[in-house]
Amino acid sequence: MKNLFMTAALLIGLTGAAYSQDTLHKGRPGTGMMMGKGEMKSPEERAKMMTDAMEKRLNLTAEQKEKIYALNLERAIKMDKMRQSQEKIRKEQMGKGREMMEEHNKQLNKILTEEQQKILNEAREKQKERMQQHHQQMMEKRKNQ
Repeated sequence: MKNLFMTAALLIGLTGAAYSQDTLHKGRPGTGMMMGKGEMKSPEERAKMMTDAMEKRLNLTAEQKEKIYALNLERAIKMDKMRQSQEKIRKEQMGKGREMMEEHNKQLNKILTEEQQKILNEAREKQKERMQQHHQQMMEKRKNQ
């Protein structure tokens, strides 16, 4: 019985998230979770947006709207906490990865000749430029959607 309840709650949550994503983003840029310039909307704003979208589509009563808003707000707050935790872990991992790469490069440079190091550094610079160009193209593509 407990598993059934948990499964139902999970399905309702996922359906709600998918539904709100669909209705909030369709053909209207800038109406999702992100505000301008990469700022995240507050949990309250996101909960209100999801609730309003559900109210329009489902003709909710005032009582239903109040309860659904509380539920959406609870989920939005939990998602924020999870997102912040994941961001912290990601930053720590990136720092560790950068340290490992720097140590690897130091060891590699001890093995390579100066000419080989120069060739390798030039190749890395070209790769860095290609990555930056690709990133720019992707950002422009997103703007134009």
